[in-house]
Amino acid sequence: LSQALATAVTGLRATQIGLSVVAGNVANAETPGYVRKTPAQTATAVGDVFVGVRVDAINRQLDQYVQRQMRVENSGASYADLRAQFYDRLQSIYGVPGSGSALETMFNDFTAALQALSTSPELTSARGAVLSSAQVLTQQLHSMTLDIQALRGDAEQGISDAVTRANTAMPRIAELNQQLSGVIGSDATSANLLDERNRHVDELAQLMD
Repeated sequence: LSQALATAVTGLRATQIGLSVVAGNVANAETPGYVRKTPAQTATAVGDVFVGVRVDAINRQLDQYVQRQMRVENSGASYADLRAQFYDRLQSIYGVPGSGSALETMFNDFTAALQALSTSPELTSARGAVLSSAQVLTQQLHSMTLDIQALRGDAEQGISDAVTRANTAMPRIAELNQQLSGVIGSDATSANLLDERNRHVDELAQLMD
């Protein structure tokens, strides 16, 4: 009877751990970087007689190959997205080709005014048109210069922010590696440390190759 009760207790403990793991999975379903975990159970025996069950490890349900591929793709996607954002902003500064606010349109208007003046230099209206179109073109160039400098400033600030984030993540990854090196086996603590390390590595993947 005592052996039967001891065996039942091991089963209850294993079930309790399993319920705790399931509860953690549910509670962290929306937590960024969290990986679903499952308990690894092993039967215990004395000789040829099974006398109970124990939880040997808390395993993370993660495909490392897929994880590596995702990091590579996320890195490329982050780079492409950032370039696209700056290209869009630069395009808005230059203007849509053919529109009245585009640089090429204003330059063409100025060139046309000069050609008209060259054929009729005595006309006051032709000289006025050249001055007007030149003023508009100059103002547009000045405005574009300011916008492009602002764009450059945003790019430099973005680089500075990215370097700061990377310099914050890398020491934390090194610290987590040291903590993991002192963990024997796979338990809930090591699984959570691996989740946190993966989260920082994923962040780095969006900042650099």
